[in-house]
Amino acid sequence: MSITATTATTLPVFLTGALAVQVRESLHFSVGALGLLVAAFFASASLVSVLAGAMAEKLGGERIMRACALAVAFLLFGIAVFGHSYAVLLVLLVLAGFTNGAMQPAVNLFVIDAVPPGRRGFALGVKQAAIPVSTLFAGLAVPAIALTIGWQYAYAIAGVVALIVLAAVPPGRSTGITRSGGDSKARPRIALPPIITLAAAMALGAGAANALGAFLVENAVHTGFSPSDAGLLAAFGSACGLISRLVGGALADRRGGRHLPVIAGMVGLGAVGYAAFALQNYWLVIPATAIAYAAGWGWNGVFNFAIVVNHPGAEGRATGTTQAGAYIGSVIGPLAFGYAVDHLSFQWAWALASVTAVVAAAGMLVGRRLLLRERDRGATAITVVG
Repeated sequence: MSITATTATTLPVFLTGALAVQVRESLHFSVGALGLLVAAFFASASLVSVLAGAMAEKLGGERIMRACALAVAFLLFGIAVFGHSYAVLLVLLVLAGFTNGAMQPAVNLFVIDAVPPGRRGFALGVKQAAIPVSTLFAGLAVPAIALTIGWQYAYAIAGVVALIVLAAVPPGRSTGITRSGGDSKARPRIALPPIITLAAAMALGAGAANALGAFLVENAVHTGFSPSDAGLLAAFGSACGLISRLVGGALADRRGGRHLPVIAGMVGLGAVGYAAFALQNYWLVIPATAIAYAAGWGWNGVFNFAIVVNHPGAEGRATGTTQAGAYIGSVIGPLAFGYAVDHLSFQWAWALASVTAVVAAAGMLVGRRLLLRERDRGATAITVVG
């Protein structure tokens, strides 16, 4: 349930990235304008993420999940039927971003309430696997749908998926009363220095990763792949990311700690993948895709698990805050990448992504050090630092 619910609200943006060649030809906009579409989606998501985390703690994750699934279904059908101009597509993606911003912390709480502590790492890995599932579906939609019956039908099919999610979400049962005794003043507080540092690190890492999701197909076509093969490449990368998130979550349950250093290593390895893209060599595109998706974009589930472990009783607010960081990075990353492509080249854009990932990895380690300091002071409910 967690993976399908999250997939439904991420499909609008990742379909747009994978179908970029066809959509741009139909609506006549530039590569830089594609970056604006992706950025607008994540900008609107960032506006509601922190608030949605607190609401999920109070109202229960299932209620918000149902509302988001219904809303995104209408928006996906709207793109399929009315998305005949860039302006309309932009507005609908902004509205779709709101549903994604609310869905993410709601699903996090749903998972935490439904899964025993010893399996939460894997469960959150499954939940975060929704993103590569979205890009896998989007990549396969290029040769199967966009190049045969038209790109609009891909959005319509995604709308049907969202309606299936709506029907499958169970009635609301987890509430803020069962989690916190109904007293908001009794909720554990969040240590701001480490959570803000980690949110900033996630912003940088997610910015580079979402540029990958938005521009992989365009870059592959630029280096010599056909549109059909570029779509299959996106599907391949998504499969690598899916496996990485599932394996990473399972290993996190067994590891018992030191999750953030592992995450920093993955983000750093992802920087190697982005650097390989910067060489613009046809034969390096496939291995670079595997590395960038598996390492550079495969750490999100373990990251959320580390945040949950470090903030017992405040999981919704904590993950809502770091998710807001991810969204802010996902705004800036595609915009900066698209600008670099339009005004410089793909080589410079990927080099920028690589440097950004290195800084993100360093930020993860700094954030962990701050968590250790807070734990030693005994100022928060932190008992285990991931």
